[in-house]
Amino acid sequence: MAIKDKEGKIYKLRGPNPLMKNQTDWDKAKLHLINMGWDEEIVEDARNPIKKFETDYNVIKIEDELGLVSNEVANATAVVPAKDFISEVQETQVPVLTEPKPVIPVMPEVSREEVPTLNVDAKLARMLRDRGAEYFCAPAIGQKVHVDSLYGTTYETTQYGDKYLFDAVMVDQSDLELQFWCVRPVTPKSIVYRKVQDGGERWWRIKDVEPKTGGYLVIAGVSDTNPDFS
Repeated sequence: MAIKDKEGKIYKLRGPNPLMKNQTDWDKAKLHLINMGWDEEIVEDARNPIKKFETDYNVIKIEDELGLVSNEVANATAVVPAKDFISEVQETQVPVLTEPKPVIPVMPEVSREEVPTLNVDAKLARMLRDRGAEYFCAPAIGQKVHVDSLYGTTYETTQYGDKYLFDAVMVDQSDLELQFWCVRPVTPKSIVYRKVQDGGERWWRIKDVEPKTGGYLVIAGVSDTNPDFS
């Protein structure tokens, strides 16, 4: 049933606009595009924001400060196998492990003097002193396979050597990942912890190590094991 107004006409809620009834489209065949005669011109900004930032804020680049070059150019960066490095350290300062460490190791106190000293030039020493931080490291030296006597299943646990301190320059850090650069080689699956007086830092497990500009770029994730570095 239609709804009517007080005059008896059918009341419409919606309908076409009366002004649009007689409207027609433009004849596109009669349209002409006018070229204003503009010429294309590319304007280059001579100002370099990167160089301006470096000059205004006195940015120091590691490669420029130390005179480093890429590995492809220098072809002089040698990767020290983790097994050889750990063996050399153990022969000079600690005895060879005869019993495996537990999954959560509690390690004895080791003074800074007992850690092998790295000979670096004055520029690198100043860079580590100004921008670096000290990190504890529980080095991963191998894996031990365990066999369940009841079910016969196997699983592996990481074996650790004695802890030591080393210097590193932090590159980037988030809630789940840490990246730092150091001159001392570290092994994957090792656990690192930043040395701070008040504590409260996070334990990190090393996932990847690659040579970079005369040192090593290390990527670490959150560790599921928290050794005692007190």
